[in-house]
Amino acid sequence: MLNSAQQEFLKSLLTRARLRVSPGEKNKSRFTHTVEDQRSGAGPDERDPATVAALISSLIVTKGWDLQVVIGKLRASWTSIVGEQIADHVAIEQINLNPSGQSGILILRADSTAWATQVRLHTQTIHEKISADFGPDVIGEIQVLGPTAPSWKHGFRSVPGRGPRDTYG
Repeated sequence: MLNSAQQEFLKSLLTRARLRVSPGEKNKSRFTHTVEDQRSGAGPDERDPATVAALISSLIVTKGWDLQVVIGKLRASWTSIVGEQIADHVAIEQINLNPSGQSGILILRADSTAWATQVRLHTQTIHEKISADFGPDVIGEIQVLGPTAPSWKHGFRSVPGRGPRDTYG
């Protein structure tokens, strides 16, 4: 029995496959000609060699890896999108893409509150660069999180309350 995450993944694969296959391609058999009819001609033919890029892209789509490829490309090009200085202080924490591959959420983690504020001011520019590189609907929202403070709730004798009043960043 499949759990809910696996069922959602399979549903997303089926949905994306239905969107990519046109109705004319479903009923078309691959080899409808007899041996005598298969002669070379001037135009393109289904027997022509395929490029490696076309084979890889079709493999990515048939295996359902297209969302993971987008996530990997976004993580790999993060420094070129935001610049080296911002990438040193702000990292991608999570990328949540819809199964349709549209309007995902990009969650960023800054190492200080100052960098979090700075990146919040630049979210529109970052969104425009991502849209230009990966498509207009891949990322719909960018969330910027500040640093996390350590927990002071340790041991049996912890005192209830807010704890120390430092911002940690």
